[in-house]
Formats: sequence, C-alpha cells, structure tokens
Amino acid sequence: MLTAEDKFAADVLSCVDDLNDVLPGLAVRYEELVVIAALAEHVGGALRIFMRAGLCSAQQARRVLLHVEETAFDASLDSLPEVPERVQ
Repeated sequence: MLTAEDKFAADVLSCVDDLNDVLPGLAVRYEELVVIAALAEHVGGALRIFMRAGLCSAQQARRVLLHVEETAFDASLDSLPEVPERVQ
C-alpha cells in the first residue's frame, strides 16, 4: 500500500506529465523564458494563497522553493545541451 508521501510523489509526477503536454503549445506562442516566468508567478501566488488558507505552512512553502532552487542549480544538470541563444 502506498504511503501518503508515495501517493503525493506519484501525483506530482503525473501532473508533470500533464504539464509537459501543455507546455509545447505555450512555447509556440511565447518565448520559453516568458513561460517559465509565468509559471513562477503561479507558484508564488499559489503558495501565498495556500499559506493564507492554512493549506500549507511557511516551512512547506520554503521546501517547495528549495526544491525549485535545487533543480535549477543541480550540478548534474551541467551536462545538458547548450541553451538556445534567444533564451540566454
């Protein structure tokens, strides 16, 4: 039986898959950095709403932001392909 954490992790991965289906269409309409900035606006706003509604604590919100930071600056990602010039 899945723990609550396991179910949460599985749901996150499923949601990532759904977002991956939507993102290419947005990338056609907007520059990639614009899409990422818009997603950041949603994440920040959602965390604020969740904290005010008591759906998450400030510590949980910080963990989400730390995860984003770790993902963005993970040294193992240094081997990724070169970023297109228009995003730099």
